[in-house]
Amino acid sequence: MSKDSMLNKRRKFYLLFFILMSLLINKTLIAREADGKLPMNIEADRMIINEKKGISRYLGRVSISQGSRKISGDSITVHSKNDKVNKVVIRGKPASFSQLNDNDEQTLASSLEMIYQVDQEILIMKQQAILKQKDNVFKSERITYNTAKDIISAGEQAGTPANNESQRVKITLHPQKDKTEDKTP
Repeated sequence: MSKDSMLNKRRKFYLLFFILMSLLINKTLIAREADGKLPMNIEADRMIINEKKGISRYLGRVSISQGSRKISGDSITVHSKNDKVNKVVIRGKPASFSQLNDNDEQTLASSLEMIYQVDQEILIMKQQAILKQKDNVFKSERITYNTAKDIISAGEQAGTPANNESQRVKITLHPQKDKTEDKTP
């Protein structure tokens, strides 16, 4: 088999894979639009606020809720600009994130470090990252999830091969259940 033929097969595989991913990960998994408009509630063992820099840090069993969005970790740093939260950095063993979509379906995420870009609605997970949607599971050392557009990217920077097995992206996809399967005669 020639090198060009193998390259074409690989390209077809990746194209088929991404088409399959787009079919399996339903557009209805987009986050609830109202969450970002609701107040943010924070609980922690202690806090440090630097109003001039727009940084507040929360330590010890920290939990943040905003509508259906829930974030927890050992420490959470909230960055604000012009009295508006623009970035949240979460660290934990593991830190966690969950959110419902408009169909009450939950997306769960965990990793040792997370960065949530509030304005862009992007969650960046680093180290031992796991993202679960319905029965589908994505594992990698780095996962980026656009909660508004329901776009997931995982793995190292594009074009850079994983250095070892633990850096490879691992995905478990479950086929969508046929509505008739749920009905018993």
